[in-house]
Parts: sequence; C-alpha cells; structure tokens
Amino acid sequence: MNKNNIIIYVSSRNNYDMLSGEVLKNINREGFEFINVDDSSSPEEIEKGKQICQDNDIVFLENESRGVQFATETLVKFIKENRSDCKWIFCFQHDCYPITENFFSRFSKLVEDGKLDKFGTVGFNRIDMGKHTPGSYQEWVDGKEPIGHLGLAHLSVLNTTTRWIQPNRNSWLYDNDEWRKPHSIEITAWTAFALSVDNWVKFIEPTDEYHFHLWAPDVSMQFLYHNCHNLVLPKLYLMNKQELKEKYDISVNSTKSAAEGNDFHFGNPNNFKLWRKRWGWEYEVPQTIPDVRQSYEGTLIEEFISHDISSGPLKTFDLGEY
Repeated sequence: MNKNNIIIYVSSRNNYDMLSGEVLKNINREGFEFINVDDSSSPEEIEKGKQICQDNDIVFLENESRGVQFATETLVKFIKENRSDCKWIFCFQHDCYPITENFFSRFSKLVEDGKLDKFGTVGFNRIDMGKHTPGSYQEWVDGKEPIGHLGLAHLSVLNTTTRWIQPNRNSWLYDNDEWRKPHSIEITAWTAFALSVDNWVKFIEPTDEYHFHLWAPDVSMQFLYHNCHNLVLPKLYLMNKQELKEKYDISVNSTKSAAEGNDFHFGNPNNFKLWRKRWGWEYEVPQTIPDVRQSYEGTLIEEFISHDISSGPLKTFDLGEY
C-alpha cells in the first residue's frame, strides 16, 4: 500500500484545543501524513499549534495569505516542492471525521490504480446524529448503507431548501439506486472532501477573499467550468458532529457566528459579492442561475443547469470495488 499518495490536512484558525481534543483523536490517520495549515491565528494560538504539531509529528505550515482556499494553495505548493508522490489531499473541518473502516487506505487504492485521475474533488456519504440526516447513524450502526448528505445541487435545483441532497429534503433519493453508485455532483459537501493536487494546479485560481464560507463551493464550480467532474463515493462514510464545537466555545452555526462578527474563528462572513462577480448569479437566489446559462455553454455548469436531478445523477462512474 502506497502511504505517500494522499495527505490529510486541516486549516486551523484559533481552534488548536479542538485540534488536539477532537481531530487528532477522531481521525485514524492509518499511517498517512497529516499536515496543519494555520490561517492567521493569534500569536498565542500559533505557539500552541506549533507545540501540538511537534508532539504529534505533524508539519505546521503558515498560510501564505488568508482563507481556506489559500491555505489549500499553500499546502499544494508545499506538496509540489516536498512531497512529489502525493496526488490527493483530504481537507477536514474540525468537527468531521471518517467512520468507515480503512477509509484512507481504500481511497489510496483508488488513487494508486489511477481511477480518480480525471476528477477535481471527491466527496463522501456524510451522516450525523440526527440533525440533518435523521436515522442515518442508527442505520449505519445496524450494518445498513444509509444515504446521508451527498452534496449540494446548486445548479439543478432552484430552491435553497431542497438543493441539499439528503433524504429528509428529497425523498426520491431512495427511489433510484444510481445514487448509491459513484456519481458526479455539483458542489461537494465541504465539511470533509478530497482534492486532486494535479487538477488543482491545472484548473484552480485561488483567492484570499473567501475566508471560511464559500471557498469550497467556488472550487467545485471552477472544476465544473473546466469540465472536470466532482465525484461522490457513497460507500465511504463520514460523521459530522457540529455539537463538538460547543466544548471549545466555538459556535455550532459558523455562518451565523461569522455574520455576527466572529472574526476570531471564521474571518469574514459569506462573500456573496465575490461569488456574484465570479459566477454571475446570486448564491442564495438560485432563480438567477438560468439567466446566465448561455454564458456557460459547453461546460458542466450548463449541463447541470439543464439536468433533471429527480431522474438520478447527471453521470455515474464504474470504479469497481472500493
């Protein structure tokens, strides 16, 4: 097994107690490298973070600019200069972790076999204790394969409630087994997902204007613009426990907290103006998306805008067993 073809990482900002208290306990690294990228934490937090990383054999990098998108760019540059065998990176928020056995090793085998070369991001089947995916955790404990949260149908569903691809908002997910196959997605679920290093370099133009929110949806959209699919692997499961943040006096609702001025943890709130400037439609007003359809002719963005998602995924992929 190649232990060098993937790297696990987090972007940390003034939350190092949670890194040591949750992330490093909940994520079984399976022998793969783990890297921390600091996103402009306070001097005291930086010193704490450096000590935690030193004690746990973790590389500590400082973001070359600001925001998680540029933290990823900082890591990619480091990889290109120092870890030439690494092909994919895993980005985890501090409240999310794998629960499938041998999660990283199974993904690494797909990378080793070249089955993921053509994808930009890879997302997974994310469940929780019931807040967003009711009953999913108990089904998983019982040995079943529930459909949890698979991602965001940002282009094909013009409704901010039902565009979340999860059964409690879209009952048709259980009517079509195509959703259980590896399939293309519009926006990968950003609490934890994987990124292709080579395709990042090839297609992504990073910005430091997204701090925490919208950085990942923008990356998914950039890949679609370049006709590079974002993939979901429904057999690999993640647990998202937002409630863990409360133990460290971090707001469970990051969007609300950022809007209320919590720069210490989350930076600037949603940069909807930048999204509109980059893509031509309002992120929270999906009814504006069809107006720009012609601008994206010949791209996967146009294909998703035209797709009837209730009929199934835009495209599925045969990756064999994973």
